[in-house]
Amino acid sequence: MTLIKSLKPLALIAPLLCAAPAFADQTVGLPADGGTGNCFPFGCSYSGEYQQVYTKSLFAGPIIIKDLEFFNTEFNTGATAMNSGTWTISLSTTAADWNTLSGTFASNIGGNNTVVFSGNLSQPWAFGDTLHINLTTPFAYNPADGNLLMDVVVSGASSPGGLLYFDTNGYNSGNFNGNTIMGRVYDGSVVNSGYGLVTGFSTAVPEPVSLALLGIGLAGLATARRRASAS
Repeated sequence: MTLIKSLKPLALIAPLLCAAPAFADQTVGLPADGGTGNCFPFGCSYSGEYQQVYTKSLFAGPIIIKDLEFFNTEFNTGATAMNSGTWTISLSTTAADWNTLSGTFASNIGGNNTVVFSGNLSQPWAFGDTLHINLTTPFAYNPADGNLLMDVVVSGASSPGGLLYFDTNGYNSGNFNGNTIMGRVYDGSVVNSGYGLVTGFSTAVPEPVSLALLGIGLAGLATARRRASAS
């Protein structure tokens, strides 16, 4: 009888522990620059390293980044396929910001650098499509610890379906310095402060309601154990 009383609270808590977190989508860099875009590092035959930083003020709190998205809605080249090659994408927390990126790639990378995807992104393409990259390793990011850095290393890239220009923010008549939220470095040491690819993040965040229910369930379990030990 005592055993049955002890198991009831566990039965109530188990579904809470297994519940999936809520999903929230965030897109950084809207509105996109009109009638233009950029092909680095996904849309042209660019083999090398590319980094883009997102200032921490864009993010309201800790998140788990589960995928990345890049958009082709502003500049139509008639491309019929996404590039072929190998893209290795890493995320880290960095002290570098949109206007303080170093031209030395290694200097920007944070201590928690994590490879989140590596593979070929080749696929059929039509203007208006979205490049959706499902991360094989989700990344835990806390803006309280610094800015977010995306590091992309490309090898063996080719563009058999034509060049693709993904949406950007900060073009500023070709000065590449029109925002205060993103910056990039590419092609060895070229730095643009205030320019970058519009980026979508799919993120997991804790559900406050579920956490509250979990607390209630744990309190009930403690009460049941006290009653069981007293009986």
